[in-house]
Amino acid sequence: MARLAGTVSREQVMSDRFRWLASVLLGGCLLALAACGGGDGSGGSTSDTSGGTGGGTSPGGGTASIALTVSGLPAGTDANISVTGPGGFQRTVSQTGSLANLAAGAYTITAGNVLNGNAVYKPAQPTQPVTVSAGQASSVTVTYTGPETLRLSLATVASGLDSPIYLTAPANDTRLFVVERPGRIRVIRDGALLGTPFLDISSLTTTDGERGLLSMAFDPGYATNGRFFVYYTATDGSITVARYQVSASNADVANASGTVLLSIPHPGQSNHNGGQLAFGPDGMLYLATGDGGGANDPSGNAQNTGSLLGKMLRIDVRGSGYVVPPNNPFANGAGGRQEIWASGLRNPWRFSFDSTGQIYIADVGQDAREEVNIVPATTPGLNFGWARVEGTVCVGASTCDTSGLTPPAFQYDHSDGSCAILGGYVYAGSAVPELKGRYFYTDLCVGRLKSFAYRDGAIKESIDWALPLPATVYSFGTDAAGELYVLAETSAGGQVLRVQRGQ
Repeated sequence: MARLAGTVSREQVMSDRFRWLASVLLGGCLLALAACGGGDGSGGSTSDTSGGTGGGTSPGGGTASIALTVSGLPAGTDANISVTGPGGFQRTVSQTGSLANLAAGAYTITAGNVLNGNAVYKPAQPTQPVTVSAGQASSVTVTYTGPETLRLSLATVASGLDSPIYLTAPANDTRLFVVERPGRIRVIRDGALLGTPFLDISSLTTTDGERGLLSMAFDPGYATNGRFFVYYTATDGSITVARYQVSASNADVANASGTVLLSIPHPGQSNHNGGQLAFGPDGMLYLATGDGGGANDPSGNAQNTGSLLGKMLRIDVRGSGYVVPPNNPFANGAGGRQEIWASGLRNPWRFSFDSTGQIYIADVGQDAREEVNIVPATTPGLNFGWARVEGTVCVGASTCDTSGLTPPAFQYDHSDGSCAILGGYVYAGSAVPELKGRYFYTDLCVGRLKSFAYRDGAIKESIDWALPLPATVYSFGTDAAGELYVLAETSAGGQVLRVQRGQ
């Protein structure tokens, strides 16, 4: 989005430009998310001396080896090969190299498809067995063929929704649960949108500004305890986390009354509410809050560890209320609020976990940068920098103190008309296996599906899928099988669209 000269703030520009659209579609919900971004993160690849990357186990003490040659891929493109063998040996290999110090025995070389841009390379032999003897070297060649062009498309799953802003599902459940911003949760079962809402709390929230019912999360034990959690803004603007229970008599309807677990005052501004909660791999409930609104965090909330605004919070909700996990950075109360897991966020619009336990936090910026912070969920206490920095750009000065700050793994600027990142998920489905391990996102003002891979601390394979999205995208979502969905406003009203292989 082009910048305007003078003293008009970006918040005002966004509000003026989109006021009509906001009132019709979102009442301003995503439109004042105000953006930030620019450039890939960088970092060295960590390959072991045997040509493998990533972790793995080794039986150790052996004298055998496997010389593995990779051919058919463009220069600089990583292969997708795993090697398994005796004693629980497992290694991921991305380049030509040698696996040394192996125990004698039978090994299996498994090669998967490789995506380079939207070009797919396939292994001529997906699986190859090899037996190695003590003191001997064996050779294996993995040859890739191609390329074939991979295209993506969108399939309509449901229409007629009212501002669908989030989608999720309990584990091992084929239903889809769609959050409507005005305060309802709808169920899609066997491809049909059910008429009766799963939950209706529209009397408890408001759609003023960016407010509303913004997300939900199913308890990891939902199949047995029937508990789920919602994130909404109360009628006074307070960010609210509440627990609800599914009805004992109807699995498609929840009990109407819930228990408020956490209420965070959000006075004054109606924007920058954050809006998501999700369970991490540790079973704790994470939630991301905005900085409280206004340009450049006027209240200084994001850097104030005495405030729960502009933070990632982490709480234990396994009991009747919630308790603070003992390894939260301020669990003893010294130096900050006990619920805080990380600080320095502006308006995180969606975060997610990948299969390795990394958390991806898409944080909407102000005037300069959109960013994605990627860190292990086992590293609490990080400060992502807002409002000292926006991405890696100092706010309000040419230089600033960046000591103690964690820079984004990925960022982009607004030179192409971008304005606000809409974060998504690392694909974990099976319908398009070539996409596994790639993080998907879009931008509110550009509206194109994009993705990248994050490996060995570096951003790789950034792709624009040349797949235009609807004019107004609210959010992404995933089902229990890891398939990816887009929630948007179209000429047919609010829709749920599934990302799938195109023709």
